[in-house]
Amino acid sequence: ADDKINKVIRKIETINLQLIKVSESLKIPKIQPYFGVTKWEPGKKVEEAYGEANFAKNRIKERKDVLYQIYSQADTERIVEEKQMEDNFYRDLNDNHFEIWYQPKYAPKTNKLVGAEGLVRWRRENNEIIPPSKFIPLFERNGMIKALDEYVFREVCTHQRRWLDEGKKIVPISINLSRASLYFESVVKRYHDIARRIGIYTHFVPIEITESAAVDNDEIKSIADKFHGNGFPLLVDDFGSGYSSLATLNMKCFDTLKIDKSLIDYIGDSNGERLLVHTIALAKELGICVTAEGVESQEQVEFLKNIDCDSIQGFYYSKPLPLTEYEMLLD
Repeated sequence: ADDKINKVIRKIETINLQLIKVSESLKIPKIQPYFGVTKWEPGKKVEEAYGEANFAKNRIKERKDVLYQIYSQADTERIVEEKQMEDNFYRDLNDNHFEIWYQPKYAPKTNKLVGAEGLVRWRRENNEIIPPSKFIPLFERNGMIKALDEYVFREVCTHQRRWLDEGKKIVPISINLSRASLYFESVVKRYHDIARRIGIYTHFVPIEITESAAVDNDEIKSIADKFHGNGFPLLVDDFGSGYSSLATLNMKCFDTLKIDKSLIDYIGDSNGERLLVHTIALAKELGICVTAEGVESQEQVEFLKNIDCDSIQGFYYSKPLPLTEYEMLLD
């Protein structure tokens, strides 16, 4: 069997080399193929083999460093698990098995609570919590994320309204909007209508968009204008986690820049610190607020405080909290 697999791999590498030659001779950008490989045995349906190979291929779709993926038993388990998640999604959404947890944001200068981020957790019947890293990518691929994003937004608005009615002093709670939700024409109107119906000012429910989703979307400027027109502040999330671009700052779309943990971890390294100093200074000069994510140590807090970072979100102040624990922080 290994011989057969090696033969297939050699064939794939040959095809790749030929494509590189074609690209070079035609002076066109490199064509990047990617392959899914599975084993066909007598008795296995063609559709089944195709499904396996396709599944393997999709696992490496976004990667530039791998040409092929060979289907494995672990993939079978993952398919079963994903199928279960898809089958249970709408039922669990209706039965409120998705919980909103809140991670507070603090101002380092005053150590006061200035905001929070609403995060989703999926609690199964057996009380086990499925982490978002398991289900979010799946729901982004199959389109279910739109329903989940909206559910999270509605829940956060409802909680904010209840706390107001109880006389608590609320702070803005930001909600993540996935790239799939951004592509729906009516997304801004829909979210504005939900907030209005529940009775919460939109500035209390800012919207977070990842930097990569913003950069990939040609319509981002007009979407941002619509959000702003409806009173929603916009945050750019994960800044610095991928290929960060100064163009993101210059888009004039965002009110707050959320600096990714990968950049914050540079604190303690002189070059990395200079990068942070200049990034934050540039953002502030453009009138953009700055939140640092993933802050875990006193040293990081001191450094960020000295360079005028507006707020800090991370384990140093608090991990994400279930609803009842977060409520206790509100005056």
